[in-house]
Amino acid sequence: MRKYIDLYFTTATILNWQPLFAVDVNKDIVIDAFRYCVYNQRANIWAFVIMDTHIHLVWQILSPYTLCGVQRDMLKFISQTIKNRMVTNGQLNELEAFRVNKCDRSFQLWKRKPLSIVILNDHVLNQKLNYIHTNLFRKGMDDLSYKYSSAKFYATGERNWDFL
Repeated sequence: MRKYIDLYFTTATILNWQPLFAVDVNKDIVIDAFRYCVYNQRANIWAFVIMDTHIHLVWQILSPYTLCGVQRDMLKFISQTIKNRMVTNGQLNELEAFRVNKCDRSFQLWKRKPLSIVILNDHVLNQKLNYIHTNLFRKGMDDLSYKYSSAKFYATGERNWDFL
């Protein structure tokens, strides 16, 4: 029997591993997307980390929404907002790294087909939480002082994000 309903571990990667999230303003756009999903009752965010080139999250998709729909809308919002910000700020050279000239778009920020794994039990949930919360450590950074992660919340109970 499934312990969790519609709970997923998702990894979404920037096209060609470009460090799009090396700047905080782009990470803040991801945070806004998370907040929107939670406040509009599309998903609950259980854990996350925003790395320079990708995001990891454990999230529960809420009925009547589907993983495919919420994920698509969230990633589209993030990419459109970042792209528009880059155009407005005259960062056209940086935007060129994402030019794809496909029939349906000129730019693409996300690698196609984000990885999403269904979480069915505590063992898998704990494994994914540990992976998310030690991701920065594996890259030589301090997990607990990094703002764009839920690691501090899990370690201390301090609610550093309003949507967790």
